[in-house]
Amino acid sequence: MTHFEEEFELLLKVKTPLIEVVTHEWQRLQSLLNTISSTQMTKWKRWNRAVGLIDSEGNVEPIQDPLMILKKFKDENESSHLILENFNFYLQNPDVVNLLFEIVKMKKIFNKTIIIESSELCIPNALAKEMVILNMPLPNKKFIKKIAESVIINTELESKNYEITDELLSSVLGLTTTEVNLAFLKAAEKFGKLDNSVIDYLITEKEHIIKKEGLLEYYRAEESMDSVGGLHNLKEWLKVRANAFTPKALEYGIDTPKGVLLLGLPGCGKSLTAKSIAKTWKFPLLRFDLGKVFGGIVGQSESNMRKALDVATTIAPCVLWIDEIEKGLSGLSSSDRTDGGTASRVFGTLLTWMQEKKEPVFVVATANNIESLPPELLRKGRFDEIFFVDLPSKEERKEILRIHISGKKRDPKNFNLDLLAEKTSGLTGAEIGSIISDALFTSFSNQSDLVDKDIINERNKITPLSTVMAEKITSIRSWAKNRARMAGSEFNEELTGTDKVVRLKSESYNPLLED
Repeated sequence: MTHFEEEFELLLKVKTPLIEVVTHEWQRLQSLLNTISSTQMTKWKRWNRAVGLIDSEGNVEPIQDPLMILKKFKDENESSHLILENFNFYLQNPDVVNLLFEIVKMKKIFNKTIIIESSELCIPNALAKEMVILNMPLPNKKFIKKIAESVIINTELESKNYEITDELLSSVLGLTTTEVNLAFLKAAEKFGKLDNSVIDYLITEKEHIIKKEGLLEYYRAEESMDSVGGLHNLKEWLKVRANAFTPKALEYGIDTPKGVLLLGLPGCGKSLTAKSIAKTWKFPLLRFDLGKVFGGIVGQSESNMRKALDVATTIAPCVLWIDEIEKGLSGLSSSDRTDGGTASRVFGTLLTWMQEKKEPVFVVATANNIESLPPELLRKGRFDEIFFVDLPSKEERKEILRIHISGKKRDPKNFNLDLLAEKTSGLTGAEIGSIISDALFTSFSNQSDLVDKDIINERNKITPLSTVMAEKITSIRSWAKNRARMAGSEFNEELTGTDKVVRLKSESYNPLLED
């Protein structure tokens, strides 16, 4: 039994009068209650306003008033459990709350429990100390296997067309029972199979479903560590921990890696590194946008955070990529005055989860603005290490140039990489990739092949971030010097601008700005 199942059964045994189960998993909740009730020789029923009161055998009493159903339950002199489906809609009604409070105060002569099933956590103040809250986790592989077996029977697949493997079950982790069932049915109908050959299709379905929630995005990482230029210290650190998630590592006594925080300028490879970690370790990659967690309804933000972390925990082992984490925490300092402390509570939930999680979820957080990061996030225990990603050194720029030129179907040996690395001093990896792309447009337009001169000409047309943000870079370096590890080689070159007027790359072709 899972921890949730054990806790739920225990609460029923000790005659807990009121339980709220936060879940979309109505099938699993009813199945679990049916199993426990059979063991305890106790009846159970469920109620919803559309149908009425339904017992475990399917008999219906057309009671649609929530007050009437609560009064009926209160007056019954027998042991029974009652599921109230989507009952959170009625918890704002003071008459409903008062009647629930009266039920809670009743003597525990019979084994009677009301189970409020809701998709969103809703706790009336009057019941805050009387109601037990349980969050039902998403289905594990054991339950998903049952769904797969049911689909095989219902679709009448022949034995040669199905094989329930661990890879097949893992491909739909993170989905609800309904979503898993639908994905399996669609795969069986479309391909006439349910085996490893449909895994790509199932993962595509999962991508769409997770993206629909709006909190997480499921990425299929295509970039390997070979796509990342420089950052040798960070690469070595990650290489040492690549096998730390295996049973052998746990048996050896190694703590499961928690994650890493990458600080530095935009365009220096932080996000690319997050993607390449997932590809190299063969882990699913989830991108978590903290800004989408916050909602306008009371309690929605906290609920959204729990949902997102629940998905990550269920899919584990995985990489959870929190891009530009400082933007999601931008309102933290004024939270008590502006949003009633919502941002602080959401942030607290995230910190606690990062500190206490046992599942192999490797968090990769990136940040551009160090000043916006709260100190609680930076202390040991949240992340295994903090790395500062500086501008690429000359040798690192040669490596980046080699990667981008090769990516454009050109042989790096035909270019003077030493000269280009010298001319691109102060550029980020993204800026180097951009000027090569622009140079390729120019050479194609001139009907000539790409040469060093084309790349140098494009370099001279832009003012890099290192010039626009010179003071900011100095400040970041000063902060990181004794607080973070260098991800790559230290940048010791003098930064000099190339334009008389400091302008962004997007402004470089604006004729209204020309002198």
